[in-house]
Amino acid sequence: MLEITVDHGVTLQKDGKVILLDPTRMPKRAPSVILVSHGHSDHFSLKVLKAYPDVPKIMSRATHEIIDPNKKLKNIVYVEHGETIEVAGIEFSAYNAGHIIGSLQFSFNFDGKDFVFTGDFNLEKRLILKPAQILKGDVLIIDATYGSPRYVFPKRSDLYKEIVTVAKRFFEEGSPIIFKGRRIGTAQELVALMNASVDVLPLVEEAVARHNSVYEMHGEWLGMYAYWNGQPPDMPLPIIAGLNSRSGGKIPKCICTGWVKGKLAFPLSSHADYDQIFRYIKESNASLVIPFCGFRKELADAVSRELGIEISYADKTRI
Repeated sequence: MLEITVDHGVTLQKDGKVILLDPTRMPKRAPSVILVSHGHSDHFSLKVLKAYPDVPKIMSRATHEIIDPNKKLKNIVYVEHGETIEVAGIEFSAYNAGHIIGSLQFSFNFDGKDFVFTGDFNLEKRLILKPAQILKGDVLIIDATYGSPRYVFPKRSDLYKEIVTVAKRFFEEGSPIIFKGRRIGTAQELVALMNASVDVLPLVEEAVARHNSVYEMHGEWLGMYAYWNGQPPDMPLPIIAGLNSRSGGKIPKCICTGWVKGKLAFPLSSHADYDQIFRYIKESNASLVIPFCGFRKELADAVSRELGIEISYADKTRI
């Protein structure tokens, strides 16, 4: 019997073969292969990856550059969108996930069943990155970060207009403003938005700029920007910084993340919202759905009730 465990990552096990997906804690069983969907720290653990130097670790080049810039990890197997590779006797196909640079979805056949692992994904057209495509499979292991109907985001175009309006208003008032977003993902989208819509050069915090270079290296041009030293600028320029940045003192701040909405807060996220997650499930043709993070039970209740598809939010599922 094939066993699927959701516990700080996802583990698939059958007859001694173990596939480990996005691990953030040491697994109970040694893996045969490890897949890393993207470079956000809640989807990998360097401790886990370093603990298995002989185990193949599948990821994109951009993901490797983000999580291991000094190239100390061993046995990295690169795969990019549209490619299929065979590792540990299993064929893995990779597809763009539309989340951050290098983010991938994976499909593979294991124990006679076609699996899809979305990682974090986004189906919406944005200024940067191509949107994910919906993959078909028997078993869908899907991100449910925003898997609650409370998290339906406005249209991207509407969010862009509102954010640009704020940037222009502060410029006209002679005040800088800091736009804060996740430093890999939303921050790069904000840099591109400022370049496309505001006729002044944005300033970018160094922690964000380091990741901008990975985007640009892989063909995602964000536009022009200057480095920000953390001090109030001489001109009323828009500043892009990470969500956790403490720089800027009393400079007004506008928060951009899916968890907020307000006068100076916009639900701009690189994740799929509830409607996108629901659409993916509906169109995937999966006979079994397993959400692996976020609002797992809430999503499971809605999918079971409205779509009649089998969905398991248990930590352990046997099929």
